[in-house]
Amino acid sequence: MRVKREIAAYGEDDEFVFAQEFPEEKISELRPLFDYGDDDELYAGAYEVTDDIRDRVAAILGIELKPDLSYYVEASEAAD
Repeated sequence: MRVKREIAAYGEDDEFVFAQEFPEEKISELRPLFDYGDDDELYAGAYEVTDDIRDRVAAILGIELKPDLSYYVEASEAAD
């Protein structure tokens, strides 16, 4: 199974705004920022980018995170 990694943004009322894919290699840098329990590969669901890690996530992914949006790091099965 190939996994697609994305950072997804949501606005008011959890309205989907956009998602941007990022390379699997970034997970090793992102992993220490999240409380993932037994899911050490961050495969299960979505992980919230909280205010205290927002700047570090943005730096690792090389993107700007807008203050009025909520962000989640997500994994899904990629279509081949």
